[in-house]
Amino acid sequence: MTVSKNRYLKTMYTATEAMGYKIVSSDFSLVIAGYEEMVFLCSQAPHPDLTVQDAIEVPMQLGIVRWQPSQVKVNQEGAITFMETMRGHVSSMLLSIIADGGTFDCQIFEGTPENYLRKRSLWDCSLKLDNPDRNWEDRTQILKFSGTIYYHYFGEVFEGNSKDYRAGNTSSRAVGNGGGTPLSNYKIGDELVPPAHSNQYVAV
Repeated sequence: MTVSKNRYLKTMYTATEAMGYKIVSSDFSLVIAGYEEMVFLCSQAPHPDLTVQDAIEVPMQLGIVRWQPSQVKVNQEGAITFMETMRGHVSSMLLSIIADGGTFDCQIFEGTPENYLRKRSLWDCSLKLDNPDRNWEDRTQILKFSGTIYYHYFGEVFEGNSKDYRAGNTSSRAVGNGGGTPLSNYKIGDELVPPAHSNQYVAV
């Protein structure tokens, strides 16, 4: 590894710092419409973003081939995990969702619903969870329901009410050189914002 001059290293450090702190994977909250209390029990969920489904191979003259992007993939899926309680919150929610048609809407927050950077809306979601194992010898493991959440995501990203959801820090070290974010009045239990809401921007 080469030894670079200190001035060059300082330039690289300053340029990286200007982009702000990096987001920590654990700092999220999933709020399910109608089951808002489950925000404290969902320990794993997907972070949705939009990409194309695949690349289309287009043949051309003289054996040349070019790539053409296919349609954006809005029907997505990801891993999800819930921690069960003594009162059976997860089991009760699963039965209730099935009785209500098997689908639900939810939102995922970067931070908490009260203090977050951004939130994303997931529509017409459904759950397929594996049955957890019970074991007399497993004395140190809490009971978890893990499986797959199927959902639809259309690129909706809503700016939050915080620049640093961990400590309320609004310094440039935390957020970089970006500007402020608009305030949101969202609270747990509020109705989910429909896709046509004016405060959203949609990735295209």
